[in-house]
Amino acid sequence: MKLMLINKDHPLPENYKPCLTDLMEGYRLERKTACAMKEMICAALKDGIHLRIFSAYRSISYQQGLFNEDIQRYMKQGMSYEDAFNKTAQSIAVPGQSEHNAGLAADISTMDWKGEINTEFENTEEFRWLDKNAAKFGFILRYPKGKEHITSITYEPWHYRYVGRVHAERMKRMGLTLEEYLDLQCAKCD
Repeated sequence: MKLMLINKDHPLPENYKPCLTDLMEGYRLERKTACAMKEMICAALKDGIHLRIFSAYRSISYQQGLFNEDIQRYMKQGMSYEDAFNKTAQSIAVPGQSEHNAGLAADISTMDWKGEINTEFENTEEFRWLDKNAAKFGFILRYPKGKEHITSITYEPWHYRYVGRVHAERMKRMGLTLEEYLDLQCAKCD
């Protein structure tokens, strides 16, 4: 599988259209990603772990709405637009710079998730299962703790990106982010 880096320095091509398919509960993902996610959810169930998807593919316009909402929240706290934009961009990708816009990422939580996202997810059985098993299905924890200076996104224990099994297992074994892994791959080509 050819890897695509999507971030502030590598936005999606302007007319990018993912080949989407239904995942569950109205959520959609890119076709291969959805298939791998379904396999992972079924494997977790066999182990008594119930994973809940709370975000998957997002259109650019939906992403823009989330982004604008967060900016407004910070501005109501007294921040300037520029400061609010920069603060928002640390936790919500700018539209067109999100893996959700490509249908390659899903946000996962517990079945009792009530709509509040926080790092407490890392203390759950679901997170421990994902940490141990996600790479077997081609997924990586995309924004790991301690790597914020590399990803430019805050730690998100709920955000899983599909990269394919071979790449995911290598990244997990080596403790690398997608940025670090691709840099390593490019260094091997030089």
